[in-house]
Amino acid sequence: MMSADRERTLWWISFISLPALVVLAFSLNAWRSFQEYQRRTEIEIVGNAGDRIYAGALWQVEAARLLGDGNDTPLRLPGERRLVILRLSATAVKDIGEDWSQCQIGLVDGEGRRWLPLDVTLSNNVSRELNPKATPINGCGIASLTPLSKGENTLIEEKFLVPAPVAGRLSARISFAPSRPTALSIPLRLGAQ
Repeated sequence: MMSADRERTLWWISFISLPALVVLAFSLNAWRSFQEYQRRTEIEIVGNAGDRIYAGALWQVEAARLLGDGNDTPLRLPGERRLVILRLSATAVKDIGEDWSQCQIGLVDGEGRRWLPLDVTLSNNVSRELNPKATPINGCGIASLTPLSKGENTLIEEKFLVPAPVAGRLSARISFAPSRPTALSIPLRLGAQ
């Protein structure tokens, strides 16, 4: 009889504590999700004026081309689409080391909409189609695998498919995991075509 009363008491204690344990489990999971969101999200945007030093390097736009209307290349894209080829130069102002892990690059318009680059295979195919003799330039993800030493320079080229109406109002935004939530934004001078 004593054992049954003890079991009943333990059952009620377990039953009453269950909601608190569920809330605690959800809270811990939500906290981890929030920390991951902060780690991956670009909250502070720098670089619209002055030096564009970010993640241990000085960043410059080497070239930004807008293609797809048939004016300067035979490439014609369907509908209101344009291909943006963005080539960035990065000169290390210090040894990069692990500062360039998990590179993210995209094009952002004034309303905050973001376009991600084409994947590596498609990007290389586009490069070969436009200039069969040229060697494709690595994108951000591949270039970040070889950290620079102080004073070294690298080129990064990414290709984006964007709507024609926003092509003249885009900025390049680049970030790396160790530097987030800070990201570098560089306005592009593309003619809307």
